[in-house]
Amino acid sequence: MLDNLTGRVALVTGGNRGIGRAIAVALAGAGADVAVNYRVRENEAEETCAQIQELGRRAIAVKADVSVAAEVTRLVATVEVELGPRASAHSGQDRLAR
Repeated sequence: MLDNLTGRVALVTGGNRGIGRAIAVALAGAGADVAVNYRVRENEAEETCAQIQELGRRAIAVKADVSVAAEVTRLVATVEVELGPRASAHSGQDRLAR
């Protein structure tokens, strides 16, 4: 069981299907807002977001190939704009890694 993640933002790569989808939904169930990263299958990413939103959490789908550094930079920037910035290193909160 996950701790209370209210106020946190999770970025799940491959969150559009399978284990990634299950993780994204579980994080939302624990209170996190979730960015669902996908490379292909946008419809499945949107379905995952709909499941998350049904739990009362915010969710966005962001297309990016995480094997390409520039796309990862854009992915993280999009998540920060849409769902909130990374926590500072001194806040005691988890951080999105670049």
